[in-house]
Amino acid sequence: MATGGSSLGAEFERRFYPFADIVIRLAHAQPDERARALQEIYGRHLGYVLSLLAGMAEEGDFAGWSEEKTSNNLEQQILNRAKQHLSEKQAKQIYR
Repeated sequence: MATGGSSLGAEFERRFYPFADIVIRLAHAQPDERARALQEIYGRHLGYVLSLLAGMAEEGDFAGWSEEKTSNNLEQQILNRAKQHLSEKQAKQIYR
């Protein structure tokens, strides 16, 4: 969760879960489906953004990201949070 005092952190958190949901679903897709999906995006732009994020790893306390092992438990936690995030967003829209 974003820490208090950082509007960028709050914005990143707000946009993170939809992105994380797609990445996890992509990881579990059939190889041919994954290849088609990855060819549809702007690969160079995605690579550049990932490179920027990797360059900030020390500041974000995720310096060991490249050694991270696949974790079904962590994926499920992220997917659950993504669903919760979507539900919260929909509820806010209903009450506007």
